[in-house]
This record gives sequence, structure tokens and C-alpha cells, in this order.
Amino acid sequence: QNDVLGTAKLEGLEQGRAEGRAEGRAEGRAEGRAEGRAEGRAEGRAEGRAEGRAEGRAEGRAEGRAEGRAEGEHAMAVEIAQKMKRKGASVAEIQELTGLSEDMIIGL
Repeated sequence: QNDVLGTAKLEGLEQGRAEGRAEGRAEGRAEGRAEGRAEGRAEGRAEGRAEGRAEGRAEGRAEGRAEGRAEGEHAMAVEIAQKMKRKGASVAEIQELTGLSEDMIIGL
């Protein structure tokens, strides 16, 4: 009877260990997945922010260059119109060559 109890006790211990290992693995996997997802989301957000900043800077520089070019072209047109006006060119001629409006030319 002692051997039967000892054998049953060993079987119970082995079964308990096996169940404990299985539960531990399952919990570990679940915790690992949760941590992995959290880390992945955090990394994704950080990468997204960095990419967004870089794209924003690039777009801002491009827009700034375009605005600067447009302002420079306008300033040049005004300068040419002023010179033409001093030399006696008509408003229509100045308009044709500079693209400025009649009101702008008259106001110079």
C-alpha cells in the first residue's frame, strides 16, 4: 500500500509539474505578446513622428523656396515696370512684358 501511495504521489507531482510548466509557458507567451505589441506600438509611433517631422520639414522648405522665388519674380517685374515707366513706356506695354496688373503699374 505504501508503494501505491508513493507511486500515486510521484504521478501527482509529475502531473502538477507538467501542468505548471504548461500554464507558465502560456502565461509567458501571453505576457510576451502583450509586451511585444506595446513595444511595437511605441516604436511605430516614434517612427511615425520622426517621418512626419522629416516630411513636414521637406514640405516647408519646398514651400519656402517656391514662395521666395515667386516674391523674387514679382520684385523683379516691379523693378522692370518702374524702369519702363521712367522711359515713357505705355501701361499696356509694361503690362505685356511684366504681367503686372494695370492698377499695380499705375500705382508705381
